[in-house]
Parts: sequence; structure tokens; C-alpha cells
Amino acid sequence: MAILCESDDDTCGFSEPDTYIVNVENSAETYIVGETIWLNSEVSSELSYSCNDNNDQELVLDNTLFLDGLFILKLNNSLTNLNAQVSQDFTVAYDIGAVFFGNYCSEFFEYLPELSDDNLTYNYRLGISMSEPGDYCIVNARNSFFNLDQENNAQVFTSYNTLDDTIKFENCGVTYTRNGTQGHYFFTIQ
Repeated sequence: MAILCESDDDTCGFSEPDTYIVNVENSAETYIVGETIWLNSEVSSELSYSCNDNNDQELVLDNTLFLDGLFILKLNNSLTNLNAQVSQDFTVAYDIGAVFFGNYCSEFFEYLPELSDDNLTYNYRLGISMSEPGDYCIVNARNSFFNLDQENNAQVFTSYNTLDDTIKFENCGVTYTRNGTQGHYFFTIQ
């Protein structure tokens, strides 16, 4: 009879994964066309499951729960009410992890991390190579931020900072904003 009194609104599920803290392995202000910018990160593979009374952490084997993504933005002052546009002029090499193709409109790229051999973390390592010169910014699309202890080359954004310290761009007809320069990675391609 107790089952009849339980609410149908109570759904079981895993907690949100920790935020990825992205590290740039070869951090520099300037790269050349075709040079690879290596990014890596890891998060705990254990999440809380909401229907456990003891609230213990559980190993999660479904890497889609740890899906993440990034926008590659080309900074541009000639746009109306925007100061960046989503770039598609790059290639991505996956050293650890794999590409994820969602069934929806998006111009960012998503990736699935791999479970470490010891089952403690989900990891990815990928390389981005730009094919056009210009000033760029990499910003989070889902659950990531760049390591605040690393140099993020925010000075590259100075001449594009025309919208009250906001990066503003469109993706699939929707306008997105990212406030400030912390948590993003700026660079120039020559």
C-alpha cells in the first residue's frame, strides 16, 4: 500500500558531474595556421544517485552523462550587436575520448571522455588546429571552464570588448553571451 502513496514526480537519477577544468598543454598567445592546441581534462567518474538512501557515490559507466563541448569563436567587430562568430575553420584530433554527434542544430563540437583504467576519472585529450588566421576564443558549450591558474591571453579580447565585457555570438539563430574573460581561452592565429 505504501507504493500507492509515493509521488510519481520523484524521479531517480544521477547528480550532475563536476565541472571540467580544461588545461591547455601548449599555452601561447600566438599559434600558426595548422598548429595543434592540445586541451585535456578529467572529472570524477562517481556521481550521487538520488534514489539511494545513503547518498553514496557510485561509479558511472555511461560516458554520455559526462558529455562536454566547446565553441570556437572568431572575434569580429564588424557584426551588428555581436563581437564573435562561431568558427568552423578547424579540425579536431581525439587522443583520448571521441567525437559525439547530437541530433540537433549546433555549431559547437561535443566530445565523450573515456573512463580511466583505474575507473576513478573520465578523461579527454584533444587537439584543435585552426585553418584561418585571426583572433579566436574558446568558450564552454556545456560544463567546462579553462584553468584559472593558466594564462588565458585575455589581452587578445581588448580590441573586441565593445559590449560591456561580454562575448556575444549566435548559434543556430539563438544569441549566446559569455560574461568577462575568465574561464575562456583567447589566442591569435597567424
